[in-house]
Amino acid sequence: MNNSKWKLKTLIALTALTVVAVPVCLQKKSANAALKYTYKKGFTYETISPKIEKRITGKSYRKNKNVKLSDLRYVQVLHYGFDGKVKHGELIVNKKIAKKTVKVFYELYQKKYRIQRMRLIDDYNANDNKSMSANNTSAFNYRVISGTKKLSNHSYGLAIDINPRINPWVKGNKVSPSNGKVYKQRKTSKCKGKYKRYMIHKNDTAYKIFKKYGFSWGGNWRSSKDYQHFECK
Repeated sequence: MNNSKWKLKTLIALTALTVVAVPVCLQKKSANAALKYTYKKGFTYETISPKIEKRITGKSYRKNKNVKLSDLRYVQVLHYGFDGKVKHGELIVNKKIAKKTVKVFYELYQKKYRIQRMRLIDDYNANDNKSMSANNTSAFNYRVISGTKKLSNHSYGLAIDINPRINPWVKGNKVSPSNGKVYKQRKTSKCKGKYKRYMIHKNDTAYKIFKKYGFSWGGNWRSSKDYQHFECK
């Protein structure tokens, strides 16, 4: 065999190996990549990636018979902070309401609605009280309703708490978080809270937008009032 023929056969063989090898690499990458959906620029949801799984496992998420990681979606949105600056926010919700969620927050963003912070509750070691006390807007957290053995709708990723310190849970003289007591007074003219103008009220901007997408508000509950809480079943 002359040298030129040998070089040609070698080149063909190497090319064949490359063609076979590339798809294998791509398959491995796609298996580890999250499937992402973009509603608008800055407003996305995706399947739980290995990175997010590592971040939440042992905190907001643990293996259970009710909720699988495949049932959840990681949401990223933009929002205006109390300082008037645009910030990046993140939530984990059920896949059933992922698209609704990005639409809700896109509309809130368009209205320049103020949200102080929006981090995964895992940044607070999945401690609901710490997250609420920091006025952190959050959603998924596999936990029971305080004082009961019943799973919260947050366990299924079907509930979202908005600015929880200034929109506390109230029942009689009980207020949660405790540093939200000043916001027990819901009349803006009487409340002495620094951020009283951001409290949620029936038929206000947040209420109307969440209701538009099928969410109900905890502020309408009878036995207690959960002013921060919106849920969708």
